[in-house]
Amino acid sequence: MNTPTPAENPLVWCFLQVFSCEGGIQSYVKDILNAYCKAVIEGSTTFASNPASTVLLLRDGIECPNSYKPGLIQFDYFKSKIPLVGRFKLAIALLRTLLITRPPLVICGHVNLAHLVETLCRPLGIPYIVLTYGKEVWDPLPEKYRKALQNARQIWTISHYSRDCACQANQLDPKKFRMLPCMVDGDRFIPGPKPKPLIERYNLQDAKVLMTVARLWSGDIYKGVDVTIRALPQMLQV
Repeated sequence: MNTPTPAENPLVWCFLQVFSCEGGIQSYVKDILNAYCKAVIEGSTTFASNPASTVLLLRDGIECPNSYKPGLIQFDYFKSKIPLVGRFKLAIALLRTLLITRPPLVICGHVNLAHLVETLCRPLGIPYIVLTYGKEVWDPLPEKYRKALQNARQIWTISHYSRDCACQANQLDPKKFRMLPCMVDGDRFIPGPKPKPLIERYNLQDAKVLMTVARLWSGDIYKGVDVTIRALPQMLQV
């Protein structure tokens, strides 16, 4: 039997969780997967669509709602009541996939999985990419995670600020970074008529409205929502 060449093989993705909770990272990951599926359908990617790409999910279970149609992506779930068991099963599944399919690329969806991905990929000569999102890489990381980032083919992140913080804290090469900002669906989120009930409820006739979307949590104080609120009186004078 002939061994498929890397160009004929599908991608492998590894994530902590995508479907079992709803948050910024999960929405971001779904946008990436949607874009990948669209690129495969349109034929604008060189990666194989048959067999389907494999997505390994550490903390999601098979009962999680999943709207992706089978064919382009195969999801494997490793949620366990004992976290170490789930991680072990994911590691075995990843190793098996690497040995059998020899994917051209592994995309690691969180720095907490980067050491595992590096440990399995590097001896086999399989390149990997690590996705980063923000504060999880702003400070110095344990050596095993820092080396996993340093040895990655690329590091994807959402902003130049996160790139600069990660590079300074963990001795990373900025040339390895690729910017992949958070996305907005222009077909769904467009300017529209002002909702009259809200205007009446909050007495906003002829008012300027500033909207921000962020968690009001003390652990996220770096987002600056409290600073913005304190600055509002001065902003009104501009």
